[in-house]
Amino acid sequence: MFSTGQFSKFFADRAGETAITHMIFFIAAVIIAMGVVAVLSVNVQSLTGATYVGNKVLSDQIRTDITIINDPEIVPYNSYEKRYTFYAKNTGVSELNTEFITILVDGMLIEPSDVQSSVMDGDVVWRPGDVLVVNVTMSSALSHGDHRVQITAENGKSGSMSFITRT
Repeated sequence: MFSTGQFSKFFADRAGETAITHMIFFIAAVIIAMGVVAVLSVNVQSLTGATYVGNKVLSDQIRTDITIINDPEIVPYNSYEKRYTFYAKNTGVSELNTEFITILVDGMLIEPSDVQSSVMDGDVVWRPGDVLVVNVTMSSALSHGDHRVQITAENGKSGSMSFITRT
């Protein structure tokens, strides 16, 4: 069998093997943890960026308000040019870009080529308190009855109005 010296040498080698095994597992755990941290870090940065952008859009929408100020019973219509004229007031506190407005009439998108808009005082930017004149050219006059117009700003905030045509 084993003598006392050989027996203690055998256990000393087993202790060394155990220490090496523990060290290998520790290094593997650290490497795996670093990988997990790297993946989570990218996801957290992505979520942070998306949250910032979402908050900015929401803030812009809260600060934006559009009111259509036409008389709903007398919407100006030019029968020669088949053009309706709507007046929209920026009743919010943020400036809006008139190039990126969207017009819906009875739920139908009006092509940008059929929309001419200008700020009433001749400015390029639609500032709070300013009135925007929106001329919408239609292929034909709207039928007699109730209709709806919606003017939407670039940030998604919109104003709408129901109106009556008598043509």
